[in-house]
Amino acid sequence: MVLLIEDKDINQIEFTPEEIIEVVEDCYRQDGMGLVQDTPRMEIKIKGKDLPHIAPGTTSIGQGMAYLERSGILVISQTYHFDFHKYISHIIDPETGKSLAIVKRGRTPFGQKTSDINTGGLRTGAAAAIGAKYLAKENVNAVGVVGTGRIGRASLLCTSKVRDFDTVYAHSGRKRDELFAQTMSRRIGVDVIPTDTVKEIAEKSQLILTSTYAQQPVLLGEWLLEGTHISGMGADGPLKAEIGAKAFQRASKIYIDGIKCLSIGEIARPLAEGLITDSDITGRIGELVAGNKPGRVSDEEITIFESDGTHMQSAAVVGLIYRRVMEAGLGQDIYETSDFYLNS
Repeated sequence: MVLLIEDKDINQIEFTPEEIIEVVEDCYRQDGMGLVQDTPRMEIKIKGKDLPHIAPGTTSIGQGMAYLERSGILVISQTYHFDFHKYISHIIDPETGKSLAIVKRGRTPFGQKTSDINTGGLRTGAAAAIGAKYLAKENVNAVGVVGTGRIGRASLLCTSKVRDFDTVYAHSGRKRDELFAQTMSRRIGVDVIPTDTVKEIAEKSQLILTSTYAQQPVLLGEWLLEGTHISGMGADGPLKAEIGAKAFQRASKIYIDGIKCLSIGEIARPLAEGLITDSDITGRIGELVAGNKPGRVSDEEITIFESDGTHMQSAAVVGLIYRRVMEAGLGQDIYETSDFYLNS
């Protein structure tokens, strides 16, 4: 049997930020131990070739694969970004080649505002939190959020599960955002203060989460306090750049989640201009989580975790969804045969 899992099944289960963080952290650890095979994101843009990845106005289809050896899961993922968003994951038993499940998830279309934080958002938010867990200094009083959309909400929520802090300063990257401040203050039980500028955030925060569509840096390295950690989650393609080159120059440790990060605009541009070199990239976050690369050694260091988003993250979360849906007796058996692609 092949199990079809849809949003109606997933929505009947409560997925906590803690369990999403746990599976994403474990997939990073497996990667650091050499137990993951992961393909970079492949994408064909049908419309909006001159626009950033999944920006409003783009139409695209993407695909990738990931195998997590210790978890025993192989996932082929497909993404569809039209006037709707669909994420389809095909789970295969790596021992037998049998299809186990098809997971179909959706996301709120562009132009429709929502305060929901779903498993897709938590997947990215978990990565931001793991960067903070391993690289931010021990005592953080204030967190800054640049980018107050769905990823900004999820990143702050997840980070609140791995770090204690008293205050959050927030800016959308374009404007002051009162609604985000009110909503997230209630959600995490911490004062969230809307700011008029990103510069104000940088000058007050020791841990900064970025998640904008910016094509030119909105967070400049000149503004950063000594000891700041940045989890950069928004820039995920050659056209995007949230963080200025000076931040990378000042950073003593720069971690990435995969090699494709080197093509992200905010890293690729300073690399091409010789402002930083390949040797300034400390390693992959999985190597740090696995204990094979060094973390912060002083409160004065500036550190950066740059995330492009990886298929191993998706596979880890999809594997969790599959297990929880099976335990709950949800989903629909759709094929008698075990081979999804050959079924007629």
